[in-house]
Amino acid sequence: MHPHTKAIMVTGGIDSTTLIHMLAHHNPTLITVDYGQVVFPIQVDMITRHTKRMGLAPPVRLKIEFPEWQRKPGLFEPGYSPNEENPLEDWEQLRYEDFFVEGRNMIMVAYALAYCSAHKIDELNTGYLYGEVEWEMRRSVKLLTGDNSPQFVDAMNILTQMGFTHQVRLRAPFYEKRWSKKDVIDFGKKYNINYDDTYSCYFDPPCGVCDNCLLRKEYL
Repeated sequence: MHPHTKAIMVTGGIDSTTLIHMLAHHNPTLITVDYGQVVFPIQVDMITRHTKRMGLAPPVRLKIEFPEWQRKPGLFEPGYSPNEENPLEDWEQLRYEDFFVEGRNMIMVAYALAYCSAHKIDELNTGYLYGEVEWEMRRSVKLLTGDNSPQFVDAMNILTQMGFTHQVRLRAPFYEKRWSKKDVIDFGKKYNINYDDTYSCYFDPPCGVCDNCLLRKEYL
């Protein structure tokens, strides 16, 4: 019987960085996905700062090419700022409408699951989380069209039962714990995680107006 193995999808942000520290004793495989996003080099730099301190291997880089019909300028061009007036609410609006990439996260997760299957890794962990209000609004347009919801995790786990040679479970530990962003950061501060070495924004330089930037400002 082979030992239970874990991987983490990492982005250099607060949540996946916290997962690295939480699961470090499992010696997890870290997986980062390069789909041409302008912040990818920053993400890798932030991840590497933590892995070097912790004695973990650098992240595996998976490369994906999105065709022109799928790309929108926001994620692929420096200096972009999204046109979102109230990104932490707007429950009946498409999330990230200004820079939405069709199927982005599903493709990324499927590719990471394929890597895990090929390398006989049992779990792929993600840093997805909801706040209290998001749990209440999980049937809203914004969250139903999102690609990191509890429903998304459930659906991807159904897909892992087909087309893979090794059964991989997609997990979102912060959903399982019902942790919010504040809970994650409180945990991280308790264990002296250096959140200065994380990067939250989708854009370079940080836009200061997207949901990630606003949450970072609120809780750090």
